[in-house]
Amino acid sequence: MKPVILGAKTLLLTTAIGIAACGEEPQTAEERAAIIAAAETRVPSDPVLAEKYERACQACHADPENGAPLSGDVRAWTPRIETRGTEGLLQSTLNGFEGMPPLGACPDCGMDDFENLIAFMARNENGEDK
Repeated sequence: MKPVILGAKTLLLTTAIGIAACGEEPQTAEERAAIIAAAETRVPSDPVLAEKYERACQACHADPENGAPLSGDVRAWTPRIETRGTEGLLQSTLNGFEGMPPLGACPDCGMDDFENLIAFMARNENGEDK
């Protein structure tokens, strides 16, 4: 019997079916477009935190093309929080992670700022985090 080698499309389809079978509903194009639109315009209500967010976070966390989880995309943030925890995300912010520079490009942010910014980005526009 010959070994079976799966092509990239087959592997992608199998992964998508596996995710759907786990109870996770696929995201529709309309849902994705709404998340992107919200990410492009949302800012924290606190003016000081909003300034830091707009200066240091928004460029990446409002751009769907760069791979950073979008601000307000609970679906993208939840597995990160469940896997790494808030402390793990905070460490990534402090040390840098993949394309994110150390201190998240916010050298004047304190620990409370980072924690509040992560919490803000992990919630949707209704303030829901799951």
